[in-house]
Amino acid sequence: MCGTESSAVGSVPRSGRGGREFESPLSDNMYWFAMRVTYRREMKVKAEMDALGVPVFVPMRRIMQQGQRLANALEPAIHNLIFIYASKERMQALKESRPELQYMMRPMDGKMEKIIVPQKQMDDFMRVCTTSADFVEIVPAEDVRLKPGQKIIVAGGPLQGICGYFQRIGSHRARRLIVSIPGVCSATVEIKAEDVVPA
Repeated sequence: MCGTESSAVGSVPRSGRGGREFESPLSDNMYWFAMRVTYRREMKVKAEMDALGVPVFVPMRRIMQQGQRLANALEPAIHNLIFIYASKERMQALKESRPELQYMMRPMDGKMEKIIVPQKQMDDFMRVCTTSADFVEIVPAEDVRLKPGQKIIVAGGPLQGICGYFQRIGSHRARRLIVSIPGVCSATVEIKAEDVVPA
């Protein structure tokens, strides 16, 4: 089911490529906040949050050298971006104590609101970002234009259950699964057509 409402039970990334292990039940009063970090200090903030026991997620990508992906070398896919899982009160306190942290905002009903990512959407985004596939790409929101009527559910394979879009983007010849967080970024990966069904 491709709902957009926050789920009361899910999982939080803890380690690996941007955080691959999924465990810990989620709480009704906790949210995933999309945060901007100034001066490329996202990994510094991640280390601070890790020390405090605050779940975070930084989308990572493999470092390229002379056209080849280095096996175990990772870097943030989009600098100045971090997702933080906290209550609204704690998130505000964390922000006030760290001037480098800023809420990401988007227009909603004629006003600007903080970007809070629904749990199902965040779970799907993290699963795509941390898949073992070598051809995952994380791109800024403005680089992907989603077409209406293309929403799908992955019905088979390692990404089964993920909701997203299935279309060609950029220079890619094959259609790709796209999990988008509007106003922030999208994660894309190649997927077999036979593994998807209309949502």
